[in-house]
Amino acid sequence: MILLRKLKWSSARLLFYTYLFFCLTTIIGGYLTGPVFTWYFFNDWRFWLYLRPGTKMFFYGWRFVFVLLGKENHGFMFSVPLASRPESAPNQKEVLLSLNWQNNSRSGCGGCFRCCTVKNAVCPVLDKATNKCLGYNSFFWRYFNCGRYPSTQRELEYYGCPKWSFEKQPDGSL
Repeated sequence: MILLRKLKWSSARLLFYTYLFFCLTTIIGGYLTGPVFTWYFFNDWRFWLYLRPGTKMFFYGWRFVFVLLGKENHGFMFSVPLASRPESAPNQKEVLLSLNWQNNSRSGCGGCFRCCTVKNAVCPVLDKATNKCLGYNSFFWRYFNCGRYPSTQRELEYYGCPKWSFEKQPDGSL
């Protein structure tokens, strides 16, 4: 049963990678398959509601590819193992709220959104007017880094995230 679930999660990620390759290389692939695209990124089949952020995703996607292929090693941005289960929150056994975090809420980022920025490019799924993620709990969110952020200390260092910590607290708790 566990093997079947891992196979399902791996297959879903591989299909997504194939779909992204199709969208980025054909230029119009995302438009021709609009409902699929918006389901993957916005958890909504109504593609017409996401024309503007969807268009920005094409350019952001290529920029992201160049960041990943650049001189600096940013491979951790897609470091989610192929067979790992989808997540909607960080692993509470590994990360904890930082002692310096002002907002004591474990949900939301309290207006930070540093992890939504890669090399000064703001993720098009982030609605800047409301500071809310339009893709919250979508396929992309759950199957890749957004839903499980942070999963490594390196992510926290890269984004300069003030909310989470992997360090043990003075009382010995994680």
